[in-house]
Amino acid sequence: MNYTAYILSKQPVNPSLLISDRKVLHEVTVLASLPVAVVGLFFVAGLVPGAYLIDLTRLIKLRRYQWIAKKRRLTYISAVLRSLNREPDRYTVQLLMAA
Repeated sequence: MNYTAYILSKQPVNPSLLISDRKVLHEVTVLASLPVAVVGLFFVAGLVPGAYLIDLTRLIKLRRYQWIAKKRRLTYISAVLRSLNREPDRYTVQLLMAA
């Protein structure tokens, strides 16, 4: 959940940089930044589902690669046991998987 955590927990934009330090421009920039902030809020709210979808896709890919690696290891262990003229049973395969 890398992208989702970044959007939800960190500040993608520092709002204090948008407000002027001068007395005259301070109120004007605050008033001008309110509509921009509302649009930005909707924009960020639209990014959250996209980031969640990207993170979910990465998680599914990771789980698939882990499953494929486990399947390959099971196939290799079964082939080794057959080459030793032993029938691969569940106990022996689990014992070799733990090793």
